[in-house]
Amino acid sequence: MPAILRKAQDAKWEKIGNFFDIDDEKLPGAKALKEAEVSMLFDSSQCKRFGSVLEKWPPVTFSWHYECDEIFYIISGGPLKVTCDGEVMEGSTGDVFLFTRGTDLTFEIKSDLVGLTIYYPTFEEILERYKEYAESIQE
Repeated sequence: MPAILRKAQDAKWEKIGNFFDIDDEKLPGAKALKEAEVSMLFDSSQCKRFGSVLEKWPPVTFSWHYECDEIFYIISGGPLKVTCDGEVMEGSTGDVFLFTRGTDLTFEIKSDLVGLTIYYPTFEEILERYKEYAESIQE
């Protein structure tokens, strides 16, 4: 794989809802997720097994189920409060969270937040996993 450089100041932001076409009612947390903005840094055309995005979040609270593995680094803002299995963790600028596939949690973003996410597998595969997951919980 070649070395690739992306300049953060060249980020082009889009709402996650432009990619995430699952009905809000079919997947808890989908409505809140669609309001966040992302700037794709590395997709499957550059990295065949993982990807990375910059994320902008408004203040929001929602529950989520992970269908991927993700490392989330808070660049600015927050704090971010995460509740998982009754344990509450709070992070702010400079903190890193690791979320693993199959994890259920609740996010509370208290003020605007910008973060860097590295995820496995690729963005396209994650979207497919969430479509399958949404269908499975509707059965």
